[in-house]
This record gives sequence, C-alpha cells and structure tokens, in this order.
Amino acid sequence: MTDQAILTNKIRSYLQALSPRAVETLVRGLEKARDSGTADPHVELILAASSSILRAGAAVGSASQANEIARRNHLQRLFFSPVDTFVINEQLPRKQEGRVYRPYLTEIWNWLERDVLPDDFRKVRGAFEKPTVDDEKAARLAARLREKALEAMLETMARVEQSERERRRLGMVIGGERAIQDLSDVTKVFKAEPWLMPFLNQMPPSLSERRLKQDTDVLNLVGTYSSRHPDAVPMIAAAVLDRADAPSSLGAFALRLGHAKDAKDLGKTPFAPFVDMVISEAERLNVLARQHQKHNPDPVAFSEAVSSYANLIRGLDLDLDLADCDEWRGRIAETRRDVSHIVTNELQGACGAVRRALQVPHAGKDGTLEVDQRAVDDAVRALRVVSMARGSAETLAVNEVGKRTRQTVEQTLEIVTRSLLSDLRKQKGDDREAHAAAVDVAIQLSEIYFGADYASQLRRSRQNAMADEEKKTGT
Repeated sequence: MTDQAILTNKIRSYLQALSPRAVETLVRGLEKARDSGTADPHVELILAASSSILRAGAAVGSASQANEIARRNHLQRLFFSPVDTFVINEQLPRKQEGRVYRPYLTEIWNWLERDVLPDDFRKVRGAFEKPTVDDEKAARLAARLREKALEAMLETMARVEQSERERRRLGMVIGGERAIQDLSDVTKVFKAEPWLMPFLNQMPPSLSERRLKQDTDVLNLVGTYSSRHPDAVPMIAAAVLDRADAPSSLGAFALRLGHAKDAKDLGKTPFAPFVDMVISEAERLNVLARQHQKHNPDPVAFSEAVSSYANLIRGLDLDLDLADCDEWRGRIAETRRDVSHIVTNELQGACGAVRRALQVPHAGKDGTLEVDQRAVDDAVRALRVVSMARGSAETLAVNEVGKRTRQTVEQTLEIVTRSLLSDLRKQKGDDREAHAAAVDVAIQLSEIYFGADYASQLRRSRQNAMADEEKKTGT
C-alpha cells in the first residue's frame, strides 16, 4: 500500500465516524480553502476520501443510505466517547489496565447491539437518524444508551467472574480473553463517568515535564482523586499519560505521589500503576516501531517511533533506578532487545538503500525519466534512522553497528555525490537530465544527513556544472 493510500484510509476512517452535518461543513470549508489557494497538500487527500465515501454510499443505493451509515458510525463514536482517553491503536504484548485496544470497541459494540440490547439500540438508532437531531441531542441519546448498556455490562462481568464457562462463551463472541479484559476496562470507565469526566475537565490538556516533576496543581488533583477512588488509579495514570508531553516523567511524578524514595519503595505504594503505565508506553512504541518497519512506507514514521521510544527509556533511566525491581526491569529489557534488533537490521541495510537511491534513472517507454521514488523513500528512512541512532546508540544498544554504519554511509554519500557532480559536467541531452535528477536526490539525502549548509554548497556546485555545459552548447 502506498503512503498516500495509507493516509487516505486513515482520513476515510475518521470521516466515516463523523455526523453527515460535520462532514458537509468540513468539506465546504476545505473546498473554500482550496479555491482561495490557502490549502495545504493534505486537503486534496481529504476531499478525495470524502468523494470515495459518497461514491460508496451511492453504490449501496442512495444518499440516504450513506447518511445512515455515517450516523451509525457517529452514534458508536459518541457512545464510546468517555473511553477516548484510554484507547490505543496497538495491541500490547500484555494487558495493561487502563488502556483499551481500539478494534475491540467494534466487537463490544456489535455484541451489545446483537446479543444484549437489540431493542434499545434499534430505538436509539431510529431516533438518532432523524434529520432534526442536532449534536447536543445526539450526545444525550448516546448517553442514555450508554447508561442502559452499563447495567448489562456490569451483570455480564459479574457472571464471567463467577463462571469459567460464561467467560469462554463471551470470549468467543467478542475476541478472546484480552477482549474481555478490555470490556472490563470499558465498563469501569462507564461506571466512573460521573466523577471521571469532571476530573479530566480539571486536568490541563497538556502536561509539561516541569508540571509533573515540580509543580503541585496536578499533583494535588491526581492525589485527591486517587484517594477517593483507589481502585481507579490505573485509569487515572492512563489519563495522565495521555496528556503528558514526556511520558517518562510519570515515573518521577509517581515518586512524588507516593512520597517514595526510590522505585523499590514506590512499588509498595498505591501509585505503582503509574510505572506500569509508562512501561506499557515503551511496549506500545516497540509495537508501533515494528509495525512501521514492516507495513508503513512513510520514510519518517519508523524513525519517529524509535526516537520516541529512545527518549522515553532515556528519561525513565534518569528518573528511576529499576535495578531492584525485577518485573519492571524485565519488561524494559524485553523491549530494548526487540528495538535493538529492529534498528540493527535497519542500520545494516542503510548503505545499500543509499546506493540504490543514488543510481542514475533511466527513461521509460514514453521517454520520461523514471526516478525510483520507493528507493528514495527507503534511503530517506535509512538516513533518518542512522542520524537518530547516533544520539541514542547506548540506549538502543547499537554502539558498534551504529558506528560502522555511519562511517560507511557518510563515505558512500560523499563519494557518490561528488562523482555525480563531476559526471554532470560531461553529460549532454537526455543523459544530462538523468544525471541532474540523480544529483537532486543526492542533495536531498545530503541535506537530511549533513544539514542545510552542506546541501547549499552542493546546490551551488550543481548550478555551476549546469552553467558550464550551457556555456559550451550556447543554450
């Protein structure tokens, strides 16, 4: 799948969850921005995704049917809105209380609608699909349905706790044991909604590292709610993580909450789930990096995921000494081994990726140059990984391979770029155009790795080479 296709799928998924009125308003605004010339490149992707949704609706039969699908998705989104803070898109290697895997929400929704409250869902959907329903009334309808569903969910969770047979049966319906555990979390969030929403509203939308490590406002707020709702500490920790600028700072924040002198002491307090939460974030970033490595052609996404992981581990190492905490240390060590293996594989292929990207392109059947954009993207990704690993070699345990790779990549990039610039002066006609395209790629890669000043020097050399040939030919 291409980079653009991935973005389009993400945009389409988001648009399908909006109300038809919201989609129409969004599209009108984007079209106006496009027509005025102020739109960014992603506007066309959003409009294209919107068009595909409308075409899909037409294929189903009519615009009203498309609206019905959109309203259904919007109802589901409103129904689960209290859970938004706790939802993640990556399935963790182990269940972390307070974090819900997004795909399970659809399974829970289908189970509630099909097996638990079919009549209630049918009535609410009927009311929800009326054209007169505005956003405020839609939210009230979803809230009433959520209250009704909570009663059934509490009864179900009580049964599965008492009966292994009921637990297996439910797991077969909604997706297994992990789905049951996430259903338990969703149930807890729904039950806690009367106090949880006020708590979230009092929390700043963004929590800086200073605020978590030094200030007292959030510390007092979290401490107060944790003492009132001790069983919900993992949920509160997840909410803090969701808004933390530096996730690693949750470790130091937990020490302050628990008045603990070190990690071992903290493990004996009610605030140990804060450390579990930050380690689960390391596990999530590990999973995300592996997914990007295998499936995402975006040349930046992988290095960003690994960089976020390295920053988290580095910060956690500074704030907490986990030497005497076997379980926490073991979980971190597991992620380090895997991320180190992933990054090592990327580094070992970096030089080859750069060489492939710097090859002079050939003309296609129609005479136009065929620059291998996939090879260029692979080289961009490789160089970003090499640059990122340079500052995080110890954290990622790639000291030796990182050093060797940097030397090889730097030599390759410098030598091949100089060779291309030298050859550019000798080329004519189509060959000159092809070499110029290869030089442009070399300058792009050099700017990523060596910086803007070095790239500016290369651009001047390119201009001089082109000017010399133009003087010779009189063009």
